[in-house]
Amino acid sequence: MNSKLFLIISLLFLLFSCKNDTAIKTTTYLGGEIVNNNNDYITLEKDNILIDSIFLNEDKKFSYSFKEKDFSSGLYTFRHSPESQVFYIEEGDSLLLRVNMDEFDESLMYTKDKSQENNFLMEMYLLNEKDNDLILSYYKMSPKDFAQKTDSIKDFKLERLSSLKNKYDFSKTFTEVAKKTIDYEYYDLRERYAYLINRYFSDFRSRIPEDFFTYRKDVNFNDESIQSYYTYQRFLDNYLKNKAIENCIKNKFNDSLKYCFRVNTVENLKQRLHLADSLFEIKGLRNRFLSNLAKKQINFSVNDSQIDSTLHLLNKFDLPKDQVTELKALGNLQKKYFIGKNVSQAKLLSANGGKLNLGKISKKPIVTYTWSLYQESHKIHHHLINELRNKYPELAFIAVNIDEEDTELWLKSIENFGYDRDFEYQIRNRNNKRYLYKSLLDKVLILDHKGNIVQNKLNLDSPNFENKILQFLNQ
Repeated sequence: MNSKLFLIISLLFLLFSCKNDTAIKTTTYLGGEIVNNNNDYITLEKDNILIDSIFLNEDKKFSYSFKEKDFSSGLYTFRHSPESQVFYIEEGDSLLLRVNMDEFDESLMYTKDKSQENNFLMEMYLLNEKDNDLILSYYKMSPKDFAQKTDSIKDFKLERLSSLKNKYDFSKTFTEVAKKTIDYEYYDLRERYAYLINRYFSDFRSRIPEDFFTYRKDVNFNDESIQSYYTYQRFLDNYLKNKAIENCIKNKFNDSLKYCFRVNTVENLKQRLHLADSLFEIKGLRNRFLSNLAKKQINFSVNDSQIDSTLHLLNKFDLPKDQVTELKALGNLQKKYFIGKNVSQAKLLSANGGKLNLGKISKKPIVTYTWSLYQESHKIHHHLINELRNKYPELAFIAVNIDEEDTELWLKSIENFGYDRDFEYQIRNRNNKRYLYKSLLDKVLILDHKGNIVQNKLNLDSPNFENKILQFLNQ
């Protein structure tokens, strides 16, 4: 063969091979298996925006290739109702996951590209769940001891990250994201502790060290790389809560301090609305917080005029029309749940298959608790409600699930979590408006024997919750 022709062919072959290799490397792939699946698909999101729905095959496996033009490296969320989890992926990766829905977080494992990175994130997630127990025992620790404990937790996690980074050669981008998740979990523990101490144990308030909040100067309120990460969002929410309290204290007289710590007053929530509007520049993050705070404000209003005032205030924030429409519908719904309103005709489906109205459940006064499969707190709250049911047999404690369109999954969850079917109900004939009723999550109502609302501002997480029950019984 002519040497020049051979050289040309060789160069063309090399060029084609390089192009082919590049195409392979830039194909970003996610695949996996869902054991004991609840339905036949998963959904994929980035920064709380739906990217795609991915269907499972007959073997309960799925595969998905990201569209190159729309892909950007970073944190993504996959959901398989009612569970979800965050994962990290970069361009050219092929990432596989496997999860058993019966033990979702504990069983989730990754293999292939970025497996070590994502297994690290899961390790941190499970550790964070354990760290939440620290908050439950906050009142046993002085501010100084709590500060030392959180410093120790953060140092351990950073050392773990450093060790794995060196062992598996984590990328600079992932390492930065991972460090941020550790930082904001640390920040959030401090914010939550400060609120609880200030709210319920004022004797400790003066003992909070001066440098307790020094981390605040390092906070980025508009970090696009972790804007959808649960610890970041939880920190932002708790930061807004504490700053609103601090602003209230600064502008009130001493005899108003107790009032400042009531974070579900309309005044407090308005403060947080204005703070969120001034701090957040990422449009999706800003709108999400404004909408969620407005929902809380509507939910904790005590009369029609407060709801109308909230809806009027929203005109200043230029929210998307669909969010404004939803908030107006929520306002109309909330007006049905004020003290004195009768809800005996509310339509429910029992876990045993019967259709009935709320007023037919019991001749006793009723305590209702609303919950969703998509909220982790339902396990803790069911345990609490069950304890109260055994302690106060003169009341009928019932759990009302709002996921009307997921009845089969609701029944399966009752079985999986061991909830008592005799006290489990689900809303029905609400036109599948879960987007409205999810704003009433964890809402507790006390009804008299005629179905009239007697109490509507109870919070299961409050240390004073049981006292409110006793106050009602002693009336």
